[in-house]
Amino acid sequence: MTTLRTLLFALAIAATPLATSAATPQSDAEHARLATLAGHWAVVQTMWTSPGKAPQVDRGSAMITPVLNGSRLRQELHIDARDKPFDGLGYLGYDNASHEYYSTWMDINFPGIIVATGGYDAAGASYTFRTTLADGVNPGAKIGLREVLHAIDANHFSYEYHEDRGKGEALAVRLEYTRVN
Repeated sequence: MTTLRTLLFALAIAATPLATSAATPQSDAEHARLATLAGHWAVVQTMWTSPGKAPQVDRGSAMITPVLNGSRLRQELHIDARDKPFDGLGYLGYDNASHEYYSTWMDINFPGIIVATGGYDAAGASYTFRTTLADGVNPGAKIGLREVLHAIDANHFSYEYHEDRGKGEALAVRLEYTRVN
């Protein structure tokens, strides 16, 4: 009897709309567009650390993989920086309920997680995400952050981080991705 009850309970749960939508691959235009970013990428990172100072340019690689039944992309980024290697982990996705794209980011240099939301501009083939985060250098201060992913073509895209520390927005990091075949 317990086995029959367990089976009936499992069937009832599987029949609910939430379980059904979680079990089916994402096939809408938003998720399909994001899926084109999956693959192995060579990366050039340009980082501006101080105004008026030349940027630091380093190379690395990224693996972008569909996860959770294709509903999100997971990026593992490694940069062979001159001073110390850099590793980061991020996710991109689209929330069908809020109709917003989102980006999350964690890395070895930042103690928290960046969670940003935004939209897609078809004319510019770009995603723009916005958020604010705590300033690790100035306790209590916030940093405005605008991230822009620009899809150049099937084999190239860029990702930029623009920071606003109260003196206007400035480009802090640009990552240029080239697909590795």
